[in-house]
Amino acid sequence: MSIQKLKLLLLILTSTFYLNAAPGDTTTVYVHNAVDMTWYGNYDVQGVFPDGNTTYRKVLMTYTMGCASGGCSDWDYTSQIFLRRPTGSNDSSITSIDTISTGPLVVDTTWNVYEVIENMELGRVITPYGTYMDNGSNGYDNNWTHRNYFDVTDYVNLLKDTCDIRAFYSGWSSGFSVTLRFDFIEGTPARDVIDIQNIYKGSKGYSTSSNFESTFFTSKNTDVPSGATAARIFSTITGHGFDNNVNCAEFCVRQYTVKTNGSPLGSATIWKDDCGDNPIYPQGGTWIYDRAGWCPGSKGDIHEFEWTTFNTGTNTIDFDMQNYTWSGAQSPSYTVDAHVVYYGANNFTNDASLEEIIKPSTHEEHSRKNPFCGNPVIRVKNMGSAAITSMTIVYGLDGAQSCSYDWTGNIAFLDELEIDLPTLEWKGSNSANPVFTASIVSTNNVTDEYVHDNTMQSSYDIPELNTWGFLLLGVKPNNYPNETSYTLKDASGNVVFERLQGSMSANTLYKDSIFLSDGCYTLSVKDSGGDGLGWWANTAQGNGTVSFYSPLFTFITYKNFSMDFGNELRYSFVWHNIDSVQSACNLLTTSTSAIPEHELSHNLFPNPTTGIITAEIGSSEIQDYSCRVYDIVGNLIYNKIIYNSNYNLLQIDLKEQPAGVYLFEVEGSQGVRRIEKFILSK
Repeated sequence: MSIQKLKLLLLILTSTFYLNAAPGDTTTVYVHNAVDMTWYGNYDVQGVFPDGNTTYRKVLMTYTMGCASGGCSDWDYTSQIFLRRPTGSNDSSITSIDTISTGPLVVDTTWNVYEVIENMELGRVITPYGTYMDNGSNGYDNNWTHRNYFDVTDYVNLLKDTCDIRAFYSGWSSGFSVTLRFDFIEGTPARDVIDIQNIYKGSKGYSTSSNFESTFFTSKNTDVPSGATAARIFSTITGHGFDNNVNCAEFCVRQYTVKTNGSPLGSATIWKDDCGDNPIYPQGGTWIYDRAGWCPGSKGDIHEFEWTTFNTGTNTIDFDMQNYTWSGAQSPSYTVDAHVVYYGANNFTNDASLEEIIKPSTHEEHSRKNPFCGNPVIRVKNMGSAAITSMTIVYGLDGAQSCSYDWTGNIAFLDELEIDLPTLEWKGSNSANPVFTASIVSTNNVTDEYVHDNTMQSSYDIPELNTWGFLLLGVKPNNYPNETSYTLKDASGNVVFERLQGSMSANTLYKDSIFLSDGCYTLSVKDSGGDGLGWWANTAQGNGTVSFYSPLFTFITYKNFSMDFGNELRYSFVWHNIDSVQSACNLLTTSTSAIPEHELSHNLFPNPTTGIITAEIGSSEIQDYSCRVYDIVGNLIYNKIIYNSNYNLLQIDLKEQPAGVYLFEVEGSQGVRRIEKFILSK
């Protein structure tokens, strides 16, 4: 309920923030502040917003959900944020009736006259199954929070002066908390908002399609305001209830069609198909099941329909729901918010906005993708009327050399795209202040017409450092081995090792010895069933495991991963052979920047060998060389130092050693190391 003027340089929107945000400051308004939502009902707080005399590029709402002070609820419930919009019209209700006389009958009626308030939904978030937060297990506790972001720029003409903001919570038990922050970012929007009108709002039980449309999805009149050149229809529909023969509305896929003036404008599917990739995981309930427009702990899906063919004056909008028949104990129901926004002409032609940095990032929404190795990922939105077909993007880490990427493709007006950038340059990066910066420096081969949202920064975590002679990876599928597969990729995306789906047996531990060069790698374990290698709701599949084993003591694990991961387990890490003499950042160099200061080359032959292996070692300068051979479990079986030399042919006799895979290491006294595996066959 306070207003703070902040330079946009200090505005942290996610784990990312914009830089150089002239021409204006950002006004930040806090409304609800960790307000407990513990019983079914409304939680109203009055916010003091800007006076409406300033133009804003964007208005962003951050809905931070946390546990209530008494703990998190075990169940998933719908929460909604509403702007309480006065309509200017009055209604009334009878508060009392007093019979003055019965012959003749004279009644004194007292009326309560009130102004009609219209709820405008700003955002919808379904709560997660909070069991683990509530009982402090699986890495959670009651200090858990998760941020959700909504672009509420279209409400800019309503979010002014003093406004009532309502948080609605549909739960009946100990629940969750809500904190709301609004950031008004000064500047010129993609197009000016002229008017916003509700079409449908509320929850409605479904019996038949015809009944639903005749009582809820009825045709609505909308008056086009003067000066409007385009409009966009926004719709959020989430399905709830499933105790019937077709599991509707929560667990069934249905479509709806948007019609304007009787003609189809577009259609959308009420379904979210990636719940097994939920960043809030694991959860205590059936969090992995895909649902009708939502996942536990996520926002409701928002569908958008651009509308430019409206008539002057009054037009009609109506929705048609896909028909289906159900029977059972529980009626399907849908919670709907739909509104139409009218706009003026476009303000820009070539205008890209850098919306988000996905990798690298410490934001909890991207926890499955971070810490990362390899390609940074950003999200870009087209704010100009011309399709974006090319961009030049400059990016890099604080302290390291910047990289430049010329992107080509096609992004239509107001569409968004996630872009994978080429591998980072890590050498010299500042591990004490890990900051990543990305900038769009040109759009469609010209200077972007609005440069103030073209640069963002993010904080990031450096991947874990692992140090052994080789990686000993252990994966044990559960009772359904045909669902399991895994790959290990280097920073460039090349597959270093893999086991394909269908190649493993049930409850069998596969230990793979993988020899790696210094650098960064990503392990991906996938489950096509979407329920990980173990999940409480599917005990029939049993429990599998994923572990890193010690190469020296192969029965000891030094890293175990959670089996309750849904669709995919991802783990990026830095690899450094034998001992740790460098920081993780110095090991994360790209191939073009990893040229050593003091060259050292080597060649092993023959490989495979039957007993004698020859190592050719060379350098451009005289130095000492430490030469070592390790067996499959990391035992040192050969060690020799060559002093004061720049070229040597070293023969190593391994006739007494058993057949298998071995590791040869040569390290120069100038600090450069080379490692190669070879095979001894008998």
